Amino acid sequence: MPVRMSIPLRRVGRLLTLLACMTLPAVCRAAREVPVFTVDVADSTPAALAPAMRAVLVRATGHARAASDPQLAALVANAAAYVEGYQHGAAGELQVSFKAAALQQAIRAAGRNLWSADRPFTLIVLGALPNPAQQGLAATAVQQAAETRGLPISIVPLTVRDANGRLLPRQSLLGMVHNFGAEQLLIGQDLTQGAAPLASGAAPPPAAPAPAAPSPPAALARGASTPAASAPSAPADTWRWTLVTPFMMRQFTGSVTTGIDATVRLLAPALAATGADSIVETPVRIEGLQTLDDYAQVETMLAAVPGVHQSLVARLSGSDAVFDLWARGGAAGVSRMLADSPRFRPIGGSGMLAYRYVPPPPPAASPSAPPAAAIAPPSQGSPAASPAAPPP
Repeated sequence: MPVRMSIPLRRVGRLLTLLACMTLPAVCRAAREVPVFTVDVADSTPAALAPAMRAVLVRATGHARAASDPQLAALVANAAAYVEGYQHGAAGELQVSFKAAALQQAIRAAGRNLWSADRPFTLIVLGALPNPAQQGLAATAVQQAAETRGLPISIVPLTVRDANGRLLPRQSLLGMVHNFGAEQLLIGQDLTQGAAPLASGAAPPPAAPAPAAPSPPAALARGASTPAASAPSAPADTWRWTLVTPFMMRQFTGSVTTGIDATVRLLAPALAATGADSIVETPVRIEGLQTLDDYAQVETMLAAVPGVHQSLVARLSGSDAVFDLWARGGAAGVSRMLADSPRFRPIGGSGMLAYRYVPPPPPAASPSAPPAAAIAPPSQGSPAASPAAPPP
């Protein structure tokens, strides 16, 4: 039976949220709203609307195969019926805006899920390549993959390894990321240039995933409709990617764009809607909270879990707290996303999801991060970081 908050608990919840935003300001603003339903278009002719609609469907769902999904074919064929208007972007490019509410309703009616437009701002660090041209090609491929899928990113020159080539501790990496208003970090290393040692305690990367469905004919940071064929080709299965978030650390091996594809697969709901995708109120008990800051940290981390739409304090008792989460997939979805988190240790036999909070170790000294101005905002369609930037 769902736990309902009393008026005092609502006040406690507001206090914890305020504290979290004071002590963890970067996490509180780490999501970026992606302009899903406005894309660049070649011209204002009817023929240009079908590619633009395919691009929007990919961004709205997060899945490349949405562009050719038979269940969504009617939306592509009737794209003109959803046009709201045309305008020019900051660089003078022609853009078309589709009717967001009508398209969202139509996508759901077709039995397909939508990915929330508020998506985690992700910093990308690329390992050094032999020459600036190769570095630039890799950065362009990553940028275009993120644009197409609607993931806001910035490619930055952060130092993420120690003198022995090992990844810095997770908390040090997250500290640098949060300092710049991002939520997570994606680190790419070309294995043909020498495999860097894994992070301490990190699991070996899984086998390369099956090739993704072909990208739609659009590269979409801002909604750009640049043909996907213009993206530079890259050999498959030569890159190791490490995703570092507040609640998980995953590694993938594949192509230069595998990191983006795998990250989006973790964040976006499955394309086909099922009963398991419903938003369900899910109580979660957390033990081992010793300070008010622990409570604030936990509430912020739970609210950031992919699929969680809201997190509220439902009950407090000493060092324990029950949080009500409104989460996609209910308890099964939350449990799956927290399975790799070092901060939440599962506790059984309670009748609800229960975890013991494991506070992070004291922060170790980490390399100085570049000034905030050195990190470009996740501009939709802006060029990738300079290939001549210092390598990680």
